[in-house]
Amino acid sequence: MIAYIIRRLLQLVIVLFGVTLITFGMLKLVPGDPAVALAGKGASPEKIASVRHERGLDRPFYVQYYKYVERLLHGDLGESLYSSRPVGEMIREAAPVTIQLAVAAVLIELLGIPLGVYSALRQYTFWDTALTTGALILWGIPVFVLGYFAMYIFGLKLDWLPIGGVGPTVLGIIPSTPASWSTLVLPALTLGLIEVAYISYMQRASMLEVSRSDFIRTARAKGLTERKVVWGHGFKNAVIPVMTIAGIDLGVLIGGAIITETVFNRPGIGLMIYQAINSRDTAVIAGGVLFATFFFVFANLLVDLGYAWVDPRVRLED
Repeated sequence: MIAYIIRRLLQLVIVLFGVTLITFGMLKLVPGDPAVALAGKGASPEKIASVRHERGLDRPFYVQYYKYVERLLHGDLGESLYSSRPVGEMIREAAPVTIQLAVAAVLIELLGIPLGVYSALRQYTFWDTALTTGALILWGIPVFVLGYFAMYIFGLKLDWLPIGGVGPTVLGIIPSTPASWSTLVLPALTLGLIEVAYISYMQRASMLEVSRSDFIRTARAKGLTERKVVWGHGFKNAVIPVMTIAGIDLGVLIGGAIITETVFNRPGIGLMIYQAINSRDTAVIAGGVLFATFFFVFANLLVDLGYAWVDPRVRLED
């Protein structure tokens, strides 16, 4: 198990290194010159050249990348090109908002597990068809469309819930007042409901596959009750791959939070990256992407380790 953990950690380092290189390179390929925007409208060529030199933007790509990685190894994500604020400080302020949203969305998506089991146990019935069709339709709706729809109906028309912002929290993540909880409801439902559809569909497929297994037929042949067969043997095996998907989704939802936070104006990593893209603040974009990648890879690592602990065949095959 120790060797497996070491291998996975080495893979994490390689992935993060690759992401920094690709992100840094892609940002340099984007048309436009940050020095022009930094110098201000109507700045002279001399002023623009001075800003470019001061920010190190006139150095070769490999020198800029080397300096960037060197700073990263010292825990320095650089400074915003426009506000001159440390990117690390900006991420520390925004990350709890995004983590709060992602965790809430994962808790909501777990509702897909009982829905998937219910659908599988009633295969080809009206409720199975209704749940499966509804899941496929919901799964196909873009998150921003669902977000604007929820905002319009529940925020503007019915005026049941606030349509943006955040409230006070405990430990930076847990909402501490009813008003704080209310600001989380619409974004979390928007992000989580689409994943509920996916999880329910996968749970149904997994449950049906397990129900056709030899050990299920053996359990029935031994005279076990249907309840014991379904929940004691079938569900216990069918839920493992789905829980793996749900764990990985915690990282995937960080990416979905970019759109959701923009729609609901939540000051998290997603909104920070969106605003940085609009202003071409490369340091903030790179820092935000690196954080999102680390969160995704780390969540994936935890899921892999948990799966390897439950099923030793995983670490042996790896």
